Amino acid sequence: MTEDWQAEYAKQRRDRMQDAIDDYLQDEDVTARRAYEEMLCCVHDVIKYHKNNLKKAEDLRDLMLGYRNIDLNLPERY
Repeated sequence: MTEDWQAEYAKQRRDRMQDAIDDYLQDEDVTARRAYEEMLCCVHDVIKYHKNNLKKAEDLRDLMLGYRNIDLNLPERY
């Protein structure tokens, strides 16, 4: 049953991509270059999103492992 669901999801995902490609290619006002650049922009957005969340996840991990900023503004006697 799981395999059927996975196969169906894969088909639906491919169909969504096909719909988007068709939308770009069938629009007479959209050049191949524009379709390419917008697709590249979408991939860049995914990279940027994951970079931002990677930093947040790494910061959380560091805090959980005890790595915390320490205020070293100690009195002069130290």
